[in-house]
Amino acid sequence: MSEQRGFDKRAPFRKVHPFWFGLLCVLLAGALGAGLFLVLRPRPRVTDGSGHYTANLSPVAELIRRENEWVRGQGTPYVSIAVMLPMDPVVSPTSTQSTESIRHALQGAYLAQYWSNHNEGDASAPNVQLLLADSSGDSDAWRATVGELKEKAAGQEHLVAVTGLGSSVAGTEKAIDELSAAQIAMVGAVITSDKLADKATMVRVSPPNSAQARAIAHFLKERGAVTAVLVQDEDGSDSYTSTLAASFTSAFADVVSPANRRSRLLNVSLTYSSSLDSADTVLGQMPERICNSGANVVFFAGRWQNLPPFLRALTRRTCADRKITVITGDDASNLNRSQPEPIWDDSRANLEVYYTALAHPAAWDSHPEAVQPAIANRFRRGTDSFGARFPEESLDDGQAIMHHDAMLTAIGVVDIFAAQGTTRPTASAVANLLTSAPFTVAAASGWISFDKRGNPVNKAIPVLRLSADGKVAFSGLTSESGTPPGGSGGTARVP
Repeated sequence: MSEQRGFDKRAPFRKVHPFWFGLLCVLLAGALGAGLFLVLRPRPRVTDGSGHYTANLSPVAELIRRENEWVRGQGTPYVSIAVMLPMDPVVSPTSTQSTESIRHALQGAYLAQYWSNHNEGDASAPNVQLLLADSSGDSDAWRATVGELKEKAAGQEHLVAVTGLGSSVAGTEKAIDELSAAQIAMVGAVITSDKLADKATMVRVSPPNSAQARAIAHFLKERGAVTAVLVQDEDGSDSYTSTLAASFTSAFADVVSPANRRSRLLNVSLTYSSSLDSADTVLGQMPERICNSGANVVFFAGRWQNLPPFLRALTRRTCADRKITVITGDDASNLNRSQPEPIWDDSRANLEVYYTALAHPAAWDSHPEAVQPAIANRFRRGTDSFGARFPEESLDDGQAIMHHDAMLTAIGVVDIFAAQGTTRPTASAVANLLTSAPFTVAAASGWISFDKRGNPVNKAIPVLRLSADGKVAFSGLTSESGTPPGGSGGTARVP
């Protein structure tokens, strides 16, 4: 059979018309470019709950996505409030939060959103869309997240506030300063470093370390004479540990020593740096110095990740016949979860560990005057309660309660504007009212009013005892002054 005329087996593309060949090249290049764009483009850091989240967060992210879809489908004006957190602490080397605490935080924020949209009964108030702002990544990851938040504030989604904000590390402060410069309102949920006060557009619902230290000092002074030492993390990028150490020292002098003149805080140098290698080894060398000092109380000004190795080292001390009480701050709440193995060997430790919590459900029954019952009941009664929506989850670490209260505070300011006829206030207007107006929040963690530095005034502070299995026992409710604010009939007594 003869070959078809004009067909050249050696160069099949040479006979293609130049126009069609050029068009084919353009289409192939476009497809390749589009594919590379899809692969290489940055993942959105601020979403409505859509997109890929870790298995830890997927269920609550989906609840938030559905609620946001409902909000947009109502055809009425709405506002957006973002919760900014490292959604995946595993890929965030500077994160100090556990995966459980992040999950509980989003659950609490969602609860506040849902109750505002469906159960508040105020027809003038706008519905609330909850945005998830992910600050996961390296120490500069916050920049991209804040950039997207500023776009949301200027865009159609009408972002009016950012809550959460993560923990008290250097990146958090930089993000706060950038959002403040953009005049975006912020409500910190669990940031407690005293260095993070006096931010122009921010308040926080968590008492700072100075207040927590004084609260635990009131608890400690009832125990008679104590001899204490201070263990301090000297990581310069973490203002939580540095301000906690300074606060323990001043609170001891102001509260504990006057109550019993035999109480002493010894000048013994017990420091380590979590930013350097082998911090656990350094902590392991401290028990003998503690034994030799005669101390029966240790103030631990460090992060939760370093507390277990320190406690395990204390169980091997030579003075195990002397009971030692370890006191630390709210960061220890990250240990309040089921542990694969005991945090320390409690059978021979002769240790007790206490920490100041930011919230705990036991306070609702032990001190009912310290909270508004209707708000506390959002967590424990009814088909829309936290217990009904998240029946397998615990409230003991306080994260859900605190992030609920941060959202509640931001929503409350929006509702004040709505009552005056402004359905969609700007983020700047919300910031102005949030940081200036003398109002009180009936929150699940306790009555909250703010001072001029953005800190809660004399906030209720639970004291919890941590067990080796990660469980906690409620030991009392105190405050910076020793007596938390409270009231009857829903009326707050605010100093």
